[in-house]
Amino acid sequence: MKQNVGKTDSYIRFMVGISFLLNIIILEPSAIGTIVLLVLGVMFISTSFTHYCILYSPLGICTCEDGKCCQVTEE
Repeated sequence: MKQNVGKTDSYIRFMVGISFLLNIIILEPSAIGTIVLLVLGVMFISTSFTHYCILYSPLGICTCEDGKCCQVTEE
């Protein structure tokens, strides 16, 4: 899988994901709002850990500092 998310972007994504999840507790939204916040929070946290964003691929974006992580890695 190609990695296209750098360290700084990954950290920011993690913090945004945590803030979405905390807003479920703080704001106490309706059922639809809870689902939306939960999906967004989990999505941001998962892209933070996998270092891959599906939206970056078609746009050709790579936020890696040195560009090495945009190479194909073997699993």
